[in-house]
Amino acid sequence: MALRKGRVAPQAVGNLPDPNAGAGTEQNNSVDVKISGAVNIYIGDTMSQTGQLYWMGQQIDDTAIVTREFFNDVPADSHGGPQGPPIDRQVLGRIVQLSFNLSTWSQRTRTWIEQQNYYSVPGAIYDWEVGEPLFQTHGFRIVLVPARDNRITAAVPASKAQDWFCYNFPLCVMAGPIEASQSTKFTTLSFTMEAHRVPQMNNTLSGVIWNRDVTGVNEAVAAQQAEMQAQYDAILAERAKTAPVVEE
Repeated sequence: MALRKGRVAPQAVGNLPDPNAGAGTEQNNSVDVKISGAVNIYIGDTMSQTGQLYWMGQQIDDTAIVTREFFNDVPADSHGGPQGPPIDRQVLGRIVQLSFNLSTWSQRTRTWIEQQNYYSVPGAIYDWEVGEPLFQTHGFRIVLVPARDNRITAAVPASKAQDWFCYNFPLCVMAGPIEASQSTKFTTLSFTMEAHRVPQMNNTLSGVIWNRDVTGVNEAVAAQQAEMQAQYDAILAERAKTAPVVEE
C-alpha cells in the first residue's frame, strides 16, 4: 500500500532498537526508570528443585518483595547498659517476605497452600501432625519470572536466569492468614510467604534464600498452555451440544 506524502513507513519489528542492547555496567549502574513487567508466578515443592512447577496465577497488582534483616544489639555500661544505645550490632540473618493477592488462581494451588504442603486432609489437623518441622521437607519453591526482558549482560541470554527481576526462592513457608473472598465479584486469594535459608542438610543449596534458577519454568509454561487449550476445547465441545441442528 502506497504511503501518503509526508508519511514514513513504520520500522519492521526486527529493526526496532533493542532497549537492552547496552546492558552491562553502564546500563545496570545508571539511574533511570526500571520496569520489570508483569510477573509470572510459579509454585513447586521445595524437596524437588528440579521437579514440576505449576503456574500459580496472576496478581491484581504488583508483587512485593520485602527483605527483613535480623540483628542483635551489643550493650555496654559506657552507653548506659541495655537501656542505652548499643556499642555494636550483630547481624543474625535475613528472610524475604512475598505478598500475593491473586485475581486468577486454581483450587489446586489454594488447597496446597492451605495444607501447608503437609496436612494430609483438607480442613483437618490430626494430633500426630502437630509439631512437624516444615523447613526440611514441607516448604514451597516460588519462582518469579518477569514478562519483560531485563537482561543482566549485553549478550542475548539463554534463559530468564540472566534477568535482574527473576527470582527463585527454594524454601518458602506460609507467614500469615490465607484469605479468599466470596461474593458476586471475582474471588481473590491473598496470602504472605516467607523465604528462608535452605537448611544445611541440603548440600547444593545450603544457605540460599534466593537465586535465579529457572529450572522447570519452560515445562510449567507448556503445561499451563496445554491446560488452557484443553479448557477451551471443552467449552467448544459443550457449545456444540447445544447448537441448533441445521437440516439439510
